[in-house]
Amino acid sequence: MLTLIISIMFGLIAGWASSLEYDMTWTIIIAASVFAVFWIGIGLFIRRQINKVNATIQDQMGEAQKRINRKLQMFQNKPGANVKSVQKTLEKDQNEAIAAALKTTHQIDRYFKWNFLLKKQISTMRMMFYYQMKNFKKVDELLPGCMFLDPRATAFKIARMYKRKNGDIDSFFAKKCRRLKGENAALLYGLYSWILVKNDEADKALKLLTAARKKINHPTIVENREKLANGKIKQFSNSGLGELWYSLYLEEPKVKQKKMHRKF
Repeated sequence: MLTLIISIMFGLIAGWASSLEYDMTWTIIIAASVFAVFWIGIGLFIRRQINKVNATIQDQMGEAQKRINRKLQMFQNKPGANVKSVQKTLEKDQNEAIAAALKTTHQIDRYFKWNFLLKKQISTMRMMFYYQMKNFKKVDELLPGCMFLDPRATAFKIARMYKRKNGDIDSFFAKKCRRLKGENAALLYGLYSWILVKNDEADKALKLLTAARKKINHPTIVENREKLANGKIKQFSNSGLGELWYSLYLEEPKVKQKKMHRKF
């Protein structure tokens, strides 16, 4: 917001000053040029600062991932390791890394007043971090101020709408999935069809997946559509979506599907 105000202010000053010596055409050109210079210049400066913070977060998460992978390899090479204990340890390490990343995001707070969309972007990032930590209270607090351009963020929103039994999932899904194709759409169509099946709306889920086949060729979408078409509702499964599906925490992977693998 401040970027716009400052740019307009200097543009008007430049326009007023130039009007004393030039005609209206040149006055407008000079005012617009000064506005553009300040708008672009301030924007580039803020973006540079944000990129530095993002790079720090990526480094933090990357280092944490390396540490977790080393522990994972150590546990895998250790016979008789308790799977649940190992997972608990790795989740603890992951949550500590996410907490550190969340703390780093606050370095961006001072730039919120310069860009009215920035707060929404950072709120979305924090919401996704909190979701990974299963801190759903914070997730629900942040959701109203988030942007849903990322399919995973959209999936988190839909999952919380389902769990809390509030909001119009139909309309929200339709709005967000209109332009999605391929892998980006598979998670959302898989999620929404799963919700419909859970709500005893298998016929509606079948229609949804039949329509989805026009733009998605993901094996899980294809297989689930065939299962519903053949009345094998109990065999419906999104396990083929892998970590993307289980990261929604709507289902636990079956024992035979469990892998000691953690990835941010």
